[in-house]
Amino acid sequence: QGFEVEVYADQQGAGSGLAFVSWFTFDKTTGGAERQRWYTMSGPMRSGEPVASLSIYENTGGNFNAPPVTSARNVGTATLSFDTCVTGVLSYAFTDGSARAGVIPLTRLTPSVTCSTTAARPTNADFALSGNWFDPATSGQGLTVEVNGGAGVLFAAWYTYAPSGATAGAAGQRWFTAQGPLATGSRNVAVTIYETTGGLFDAQTFPVPSTVAVGTGTLSFQSCSNAKLDFSFTGGSNSGSTGSISLVRVGPVPPGCV
Repeated sequence: QGFEVEVYADQQGAGSGLAFVSWFTFDKTTGGAERQRWYTMSGPMRSGEPVASLSIYENTGGNFNAPPVTSARNVGTATLSFDTCVTGVLSYAFTDGSARAGVIPLTRLTPSVTCSTTAARPTNADFALSGNWFDPATSGQGLTVEVNGGAGVLFAAWYTYAPSGATAGAAGQRWFTAQGPLATGSRNVAVTIYETTGGLFDAQTFPVPSTVAVGTGTLSFQSCSNAKLDFSFTGGSNSGSTGSISLVRVGPVPPGCV
């Protein structure tokens, strides 16, 4: 379980940006895919101030790669802070009646590519493809992607729903991760799709959660603003599902994208 973070610069004037966070986790009880949970968080973030006050949102009522569009419901607040380019802290408090609250230390999963705390940030054409992508026809689900040439890998977290999740409430949420080797300059990346189950919200479990390969796909970047995901599931809760999703970027194109 963990987080993917994107900061949109200068969204409300110079130096005033917006932080968007995808949070992939689990229910307070362990189980199968029906115990997966995901949230999104967003809030203002100012240049030179590595702290953001965020609202936590929950989306339910959707179907895998199909309508309806879902709406976000505010279920809590959080504070995200960074002390370096590779470490930070998230504190959270839910207001949904669950009384969940806590503090989570964060460590970057992949090497930093363009982050700098002491100088102007460099740009990188591959890394600039990183960010949040979705299909407007099924808004409320999508992918958070990192294209990391330093690690030679593309990593994506896919927040979505069960094929018939619209009437299942939170139990209808699903999330997958996808990962594949990245060659510098590549705009078509083959990935393996994974499903993780058996976890517990913000807690360790013994045995540890199980991550299993459940399919394959290709993520193709047609431009800095348009992409396509072709996928085929051979196992897991979406076994037998195949298709293609046309994606557009959420937010502005980052500097350095070509």
